[in-house]
Amino acid sequence: MYFANLITRLPADVVERTWAEVREPPRHRVYQPFLAYPFADVLRWLHAVARHEHPRVSLLEGLRLLGRDTVRVFTRSSAGRVVASMPRSLEETLLKMPEMWALTDPGNDVVAHLVDGEARAIAFRFHGFEGWLDCGVIGTLEQVVIENRVAPTIDLALEAGWRAEMIVRWSEARS
Repeated sequence: MYFANLITRLPADVVERTWAEVREPPRHRVYQPFLAYPFADVLRWLHAVARHEHPRVSLLEGLRLLGRDTVRVFTRSSAGRVVASMPRSLEETLLKMPEMWALTDPGNDVVAHLVDGEARAIAFRFHGFEGWLDCGVIGTLEQVVIENRVAPTIDLALEAGWRAEMIVRWSEARS
């Protein structure tokens, strides 16, 4: 789903340069929604788009902004519109994120739980998640919260060995 969107956002010369770097290109250079592709290839496309669309910010900030885009792209897809139409609170949505990541990135281990004693706060524990926790995942979680018309605050503690803890908090609903 996201590959096709990423590729259309790049000029032809950048697309050709990126295809030359891809380790396992799909047949006929066409990515199919919801199929598993090598993470290294995902990174190549994400880097290319982040550099192209956000040339005046750091790569990490560009990737954070792209993390927000993944939510927008999904919510505009047929599957995303169905999911978005299901009545669910922001809290329930955030608590379901580990299940979504298990489908899209099966090699990772993410657990989410309510933060004791805090309203409007969900803690995430990441282990073996080889994505950009400090930018891409933050952007994704930011956009999930923003889609609910509230402001996010995210605290992140990175640890060695692809481990991290993140706490997502949000303001009260705007009127």
